[in-house]
Amino acid sequence: MADLMMHSGRPSSATTASPVQARSEIISSLKAAVGKPNTILVGAAIGTGLAAQAASQGGADFLLALNAGRLRSMGAPSMFSLLALRQSNDFVMDFAQSEILPFAKIPVFFGACAFDPRRSIEDELERIEDAGFRGIVNFPTSIFLDGRFRSDIETAGLGFQRELEMLTAARKKGMATLAYVRTIPEAQQAALAGIDIINLNLGWNVGGTRGSRPGLSLAQSAEYAKVVFRQIRAISADPLCVLEGGPIVSPEQMYEVAAVSKADGYIGGSTIDRVPLEASVEQTTWAFKSVGTLRKRIDELERQLEYVQREYSIVGRSPSIRRIKQRIDKLAASTLPILITGEAGTGKKLLARAIHEAARHSNRKLISENCVDPNGALVFGSSPYDGKKLIGLLQYYPKSTLLIENVERLCADAQERLLEVIETGLYRRLGDNERGEFEGRLILTATQPLSELSASGLLTAALASRLCPGHVFLPNLRNRLEDLPFLAEHFLQELRKGRRSRNLSVHHSTYRVLMTYDWPGNICELRSMIETAAMNCEGDWIKPEHLPPLGDSKAAEPHPEGEREWILDALQRHRFRRGETARYLSVSRKTLYNKMRAYGLPSPRTTL
Repeated sequence: MADLMMHSGRPSSATTASPVQARSEIISSLKAAVGKPNTILVGAAIGTGLAAQAASQGGADFLLALNAGRLRSMGAPSMFSLLALRQSNDFVMDFAQSEILPFAKIPVFFGACAFDPRRSIEDELERIEDAGFRGIVNFPTSIFLDGRFRSDIETAGLGFQRELEMLTAARKKGMATLAYVRTIPEAQQAALAGIDIINLNLGWNVGGTRGSRPGLSLAQSAEYAKVVFRQIRAISADPLCVLEGGPIVSPEQMYEVAAVSKADGYIGGSTIDRVPLEASVEQTTWAFKSVGTLRKRIDELERQLEYVQREYSIVGRSPSIRRIKQRIDKLAASTLPILITGEAGTGKKLLARAIHEAARHSNRKLISENCVDPNGALVFGSSPYDGKKLIGLLQYYPKSTLLIENVERLCADAQERLLEVIETGLYRRLGDNERGEFEGRLILTATQPLSELSASGLLTAALASRLCPGHVFLPNLRNRLEDLPFLAEHFLQELRKGRRSRNLSVHHSTYRVLMTYDWPGNICELRSMIETAAMNCEGDWIKPEHLPPLGDSKAAEPHPEGEREWILDALQRHRFRRGETARYLSVSRKTLYNKMRAYGLPSPRTTL
């Protein structure tokens, strides 16, 4: 194992902050980040200044300066870090102090080894602290050893217990601590020692050309991590629980394991520097060698992306959206009545139009009706006492596709009439028993899941049962955040159409802000936010400062049952200035106009 101790004099302190304050601030900041919605900590275990700067710009929360990272940059696998190739602490100090520490704006943990019995842990920690580091991690570590060699190392007093002694001493000095563990006993010992961050390593990474053979599968890793983290939290709720390595080589795999295990974060080593670098260098070199072929391939990929965004006008690649796209053709080809459920702003009307267009009935129109009248007079027609009959949409458009929005607002009698249309194709007007025939298609929308509509009585049991086969649920935006970049780019493309608009793009720092927001207004709110940011932006990049305020406490989330009052209140607040009202409600002006007409809201001539 590499000898870690240094033999030169200590450099002068690089910082003036109190070590205790530094540790407190580091851990408090990381825990505050974990407390934000849709946020997971990401640490980068690196070995060069270039990798450190790139990881920091990408949003890493902390860095680990490890000898393994430096060895990877030299072309060696991470496991070479366990070999006695050179003095490990000298090795790390050499590059970390000169390349990383002077430029780091996020916490840096020094990868320290505790195995040289010739030097005291206190002396080594003092040297590392004087160099300006405020965090310690046990690396290289004996946890990667096993069998008789591991047993002999432990017997000699140079194993995991000595690493914990080093970390405990560092914590007493006011330095933040991070412990590598692989087993439940190691995790429990780290928790009892009061370590700030406990990193469950799932083995050497399997990705790239120099990766190790796979051990645990993703599902096995997730379940194992869940058990380990449960044991840690049973001892203490203070440590942050993060994971690293093994079969995880992509953000999707990290999310899958972290979601099951309830991890607070993830540390990437090979997955952040070696694996992406291998792929990038290989692809870039190939591109220079085959520029013509590459251009052809890029054109093909761009056409595929354009098709994905154009297909049925449903934008996104998340699993839920892909499943919905797969169902569109089947639903369009069937004669089933369709119920689309989802929160306000999720795109229910857009999906209804997609199903209608996929049916390819050129002679059918799509007619929309919002259920303002609970009796459904506009849908069924009526025969008032004064003898003037109101022709309903079912009679006026007997062969069209009728979109009935917010069907849960219809009274029980109207829902029974609607069920009769579905079952028999016949409708009855309000006020008499005169019947007519409807040969078109019914598409209904509601703002609550079908199970809740049925349980709450907003939909009659018979109607809910009949609509179940054709039910489609649209997830809210906060549950499909992977689609957010595609949606944002789609809205920017729409802004460019028909006008001489510059080629705006969303900066990666802006995406980090957008990903942490809860999106109560869903896709409609995102569209409004992108349009506002585009107006505020003078350059080519939309940055966080161009966004309107997120989570305006004044603007209440729309409630379908009282949407009319919600919109009227907003209009009154802004003296019926529709532009200001639309921005306040996070909807487009067109949407506001349509809702005002649907609800019969006043529109003074003085309104601008």
